[in-house]
Amino acid sequence: MKSLKEKLIEYAKSDMYPMHMPGHKRNMALFSDVKNIEDIDFTEVEGLDNLHDPEGIIKESIDKTSEYLGTDKTYYLVNGSTIGILVAIQSVTNIGDSIIVARNSHKSAYNAVAIRNLKPFYLYPKTVNGLFDGGYDKEELDVLLKESGAKAVIITSPTYEGVVVDVKGLSEVAHENDAILIVDSAHGAHFVLEGFPNPAYKEGADIIIESVHKTLPSLTQTAFLHIMGNRVDKERLKDTLNSYQSSSPSYVFLASIDECMEITKRTNTEDLLKTLEKIRKDVNNTGKISIPGLDIVGKNEVYDYDLGKLVIDLSKTNLTGTELQKTLRERYKFETEMANKKYVIAMTSIADDLEKLKEFGEALVETAERIEVSSEEDTSQTKVKNDMKYSPYEAMQNKVEIVSLRDAKGKVAGDYIYKYPPGIPLVVPGEIVSENLIKEVEKSIESGLQIKGITDKITSGIKVIKE
Repeated sequence: MKSLKEKLIEYAKSDMYPMHMPGHKRNMALFSDVKNIEDIDFTEVEGLDNLHDPEGIIKESIDKTSEYLGTDKTYYLVNGSTIGILVAIQSVTNIGDSIIVARNSHKSAYNAVAIRNLKPFYLYPKTVNGLFDGGYDKEELDVLLKESGAKAVIITSPTYEGVVVDVKGLSEVAHENDAILIVDSAHGAHFVLEGFPNPAYKEGADIIIESVHKTLPSLTQTAFLHIMGNRVDKERLKDTLNSYQSSSPSYVFLASIDECMEITKRTNTEDLLKTLEKIRKDVNNTGKISIPGLDIVGKNEVYDYDLGKLVIDLSKTNLTGTELQKTLRERYKFETEMANKKYVIAMTSIADDLEKLKEFGEALVETAERIEVSSEEDTSQTKVKNDMKYSPYEAMQNKVEIVSLRDAKGKVAGDYIYKYPPGIPLVVPGEIVSENLIKEVEKSIESGLQIKGITDKITSGIKVIKE
C-alpha cells in the first residue's frame, strides 16, 4: 500500500489538470529557489519575528499587504478561513447573544454559533435560475435585525458559485441597526485584481475573511482577516485570534502568502479575462449547456458576478453534473472543483495555463455536441427551511442516537448534515427533521454527492437527539 506522500507524488506526475483550488494550480513556482521545503520550515528563532506579536519581517509583510489591498487592518491566518470566521463571530458577540446568519453560510459559522451559545436568526438567499444561491433581501435583513436585536450579521460574498451580493446595501442596513457586518469572502481574495468585482472591504463590511489559497497562488490553509472602520474592538479580536490560531504557525505558509502578494501585484488579468469570456461565449452558443456570468446580475439580488468561476449549467440536458465531471476527468484529463445533479463548478486563477483553459472550453463544447436536450427540464432547487427546537449549543448538550433517515422524520437533528464541498449545512443540530429535508438528502445521495453527517452509509443513519 502506498503512503500518502507517494500517492501525492504520483498524482502530481499525472497529466490531470486542476480546475479546482488551490489557486497556485501547481503552475506557480512559489519556492523554486528552495532546494528542500524543510530548509525554510522554521520556528520563532531570532530574526524571523513572531506571528502572534509581529514586530519585524512578518509585520513588514502584513503592513505591505494591508497597504496594497487598502484595508485598515489585516491579519495573516494559517488555519484557513475557518479560523477567521470563528474568531470574527466570537470577538463581536457575548455568550447567549442573537446573531443573523445567512443560511448559506459555511459550517464554521454554525460552529461559532454553537460555541458561543448564540441564538441564530436565518437570512435566506434568493435562488438564481433555480440552480444556486443568489443574494439577500435588504428589507428582510432589516426586519430580522429589529426582531432579534442582533448586534452581528454574517453573510457570504462571493458565494461558492461566484455570486456577489450587495455588501454595501446590507452593511448600511446593519449599521443603521447598530450591528456589525461580517463577510465570508473565502472565495474572493482575487477581487483585488483588475476586472473583478469590488472586494467586500471596499463595500462597507466591518470584518472580512478571505482564503488566499482558494483563488490566488498560495498554499492551502493560508487566509486573511481584514478589519475596516471603528465598529470592531480590535484588541478583543486580536486576543481572540491569538487564542484560536496555532501557537506554532507555519513559516512556509507565511512565506507563501508573502510571495503570493508579490506575484499578485505584478499580474495583468487582461488575457485571462479574454480567455474566460471566449469560453463562456463558445459554450453558451451550443444552446445545450451554458455558463452564467454577468447575465444574472440584477436578478434575485445578484449585485455582481465573479467571472473567474465557471459554473456549467446542465439543467436543460439529459446529462448530470457528476457524469460531466467523470467525462472531463477520464476523457479530457480535467479535474473540476465540484459537481451535483445540475451543474459543475470549475475554478480558475491567475496561475492557470491559458492554453489549458482553452482546451477546457473546447472539451465542454465537444461534450455538448454529443448530448441531448432533455424534454423534462427541471430547474427547481429545493429550499429547505427547518423549524428550530433547540439552539445548536443546547442541542449539543443532549444525548443522541442513530436512526435511519426515514425514521428521523419529526425528530430533532443531533448533528450537521451537509453537502461537501462547500460545507453548507442542510440541517443544523437542534432543528426538526422534515419530509422536505429527507427528500433533499435522498436526492443528493442519489445524485452521487458527498453528504457528510450520514453515520451509517447502508441505512443512511443520522444522529438525532434522544428524547
